[in-house]
Amino acid sequence: METQANANVLDDLTTIEDLAENHSRILSESTIRWQLRFRDRNGLDSCVVTVGKKMLISKSRYEAWLTRQIGATK
Repeated sequence: METQANANVLDDLTTIEDLAENHSRILSESTIRWQLRFRDRNGLDSCVVTVGKKMLISKSRYEAWLTRQIGATK
């Protein structure tokens, strides 16, 4: 039986393609991939979950990371 917490965690994970598609006004797949290329240096590594060869991104953690990036540029 799946608990509510587990369902929320799974619902929070998305693919690079889906994240870009759902936010196409401000994000492109190539932008996200560029950010992920340097994830160990820019802190984005905390947003990534790898399942086999598939890389998934936590939508909530990515949003928090992006908010911190915007604050750092002000």
